[in-house]
Amino acid sequence: MGDLNNVMHPNEKLGLRPINVAHMSNFCHLVKDCGFMDLGYNGPAYNWSNKHFNANPTFERLDRCLGNVEWCAVFPSTAVFRLPMIKSDHAPILAMPLASTNKPKKLFSLRIGG
Repeated sequence: MGDLNNVMHPNEKLGLRPINVAHMSNFCHLVKDCGFMDLGYNGPAYNWSNKHFNANPTFERLDRCLGNVEWCAVFPSTAVFRLPMIKSDHAPILAMPLASTNKPKKLFSLRIGG
């Protein structure tokens, strides 16, 4: 989890300057080669801003939480939240990993007659 300084998809950037497609592609290949997957998020679409709100603002999704298959098996219900951007140009991320709870299956029994 953290500031990875790359977008993974063209819709993760809003601003005048175009996306560096080579950087985006290399980052996506690196994530895939490492066996990671994006755990998603709840909250605003962008978590970084150049803070040029009056002129040419740029918004990007640079920070994310990644997990591998083992993480997702142990924490299948990880909730990722983007918190408000207050002083920094990045919005903090809060990841809440919830471990799986394998509850024993109850056996169904049918009782007929007294």
